[in-house]
Amino acid sequence: MKVTVNGLEINYYDSGSENKEVVLFLHGWGATFEIYRRAVLSPLESKYRVVAFDMPGVGGSQEPHEPMTVADYVDLAQKFAQAVDIKECTLICHSHGGRVSVGIMSDENSPLKVKRAVFIDAAGVVPKRSLGYKLRQRAYKCLRVLGTNKLTKPLFGEVYEIQRDKRSSADYKAASPVMRKTLSNVVNTDMTPFMPKIKVPVLLIWGENDTATPLSDGQLMEKLIPGSGLAVVKGGSHFPFVENPSQFSAILSAFMLQ
Repeated sequence: MKVTVNGLEINYYDSGSENKEVVLFLHGWGATFEIYRRAVLSPLESKYRVVAFDMPGVGGSQEPHEPMTVADYVDLAQKFAQAVDIKECTLICHSHGGRVSVGIMSDENSPLKVKRAVFIDAAGVVPKRSLGYKLRQRAYKCLRVLGTNKLTKPLFGEVYEIQRDKRSSADYKAASPVMRKTLSNVVNTDMTPFMPKIKVPVLLIWGENDTATPLSDGQLMEKLIPGSGLAVVKGGSHFPFVENPSQFSAILSAFMLQ
């Protein structure tokens, strides 16, 4: 199904039944809601109206005209909810969807009321950087100036291109220019100052071996979000519902049936 939000055509899924409580799902960066259907969404459909949408530039949704920020994603999610008549919901998110969820739930004036939430290996904690990393960053920025300047490019251009390719993540390389800038915007946004403002129950489900959003991020969120609880999935990485679906499902079901 399609709906227009903020001038963008958004692809979404709605399991129907307006008489049921609503679960709104927010996916991770570069993913589409389809990859979560079997393990996360479908098991909930007997009890809930499950709604999920592809964020701009992903799956069947239109790419944004300009780079987006976390605040832009929050605004779009809130207006999407209004467009499909969701006033109150349980919010479930994965990875990048965590940043958006924190933004929604910490907004006292949000038109979307969230009763409770499930964060799956959620993003929102900016990694701490060592002195060595910061020095390498400064050196790289100098190289970028030399490698792109008209006068020095003949000498440094090739070296800069090699280093840029080595440093770029797979997500960054696969993205268009507008989505690359969007990725840069969101990964550098620290959502931890907003976490103490969340006033509803939050279940944090984390893969014990996650390297994208490490378990330490989940442990910090548990400290910052009042009344939250952390459940660790054994053997799980950034996608614990894939590596250990039985434990993941048991944890999610126990929370959702409360």
